Amino acid sequence: MSTEPFRYTIDRVRSRFSKAEIIASLKEYGRLHRKSSFGRQEYDNWSGKILYSSGIQRHFGSWGKALQAAGFRAQFAAKLNPRDMVTAFRDCWREHQSMPNPRRLGEHLEKHNYPFRTKAYQSFFGGLGRLAKLIAQVDSGQLLESKLYERHKPVSRLYQAVRPKLRRAVLIRDGYRCVKCGADPKIDKSVRLEVDHVIPGSRRGAATMENLQTLCFSCNQGKSDDND
Repeated sequence: MSTEPFRYTIDRVRSRFSKAEIIASLKEYGRLHRKSSFGRQEYDNWSGKILYSSGIQRHFGSWGKALQAAGFRAQFAAKLNPRDMVTAFRDCWREHQSMPNPRRLGEHLEKHNYPFRTKAYQSFFGGLGRLAKLIAQVDSGQLLESKLYERHKPVSRLYQAVRPKLRRAVLIRDGYRCVKCGADPKIDKSVRLEVDHVIPGSRRGAATMENLQTLCFSCNQGKSDDND
């Protein structure tokens, strides 16, 4: 039971349902559907709702705050705590004695009522695999612990589109054949030629004659696989 003194505040949102009634309704939905958290649409689709989620948001300020008031797990993307996220990831790793996958981590977050979900790891850390590598580096002394809690800033892809005129010039220079395997659409109608960046745009490769080459679809796909 709360020890804080009750404050008589004026509720500016007019509704025939009180916050207590809304909380009770949210709890009932969670109990019936065995949910530790749920979205607006899920609740709105429920025939037993007492108020649409838009009205609930006006009462509490946000859907997340309404869920939190009812004792459910709520995600606040703007308030992600990287230390808690790393702790949860490490705990899950130790518990299963193997690197967490999305399903296993999701179950762990739900079990321990964390206020974030698996997808938050992609936006903050750049994915589970990247976070696992960073933790391993910290564990081996190759990286400072503080580096774990920095938001990942992906390298922007600087791909430059090849203009039609430049594409034709490259094809003419290469004799309308794949420079890697020699595939020629004049001989084999199934061959599809593509103009490819020698140095990828992700590594600041420019769309110039010197950095462009003619490849068939198969060779270009194989090159992409090698780069990965």
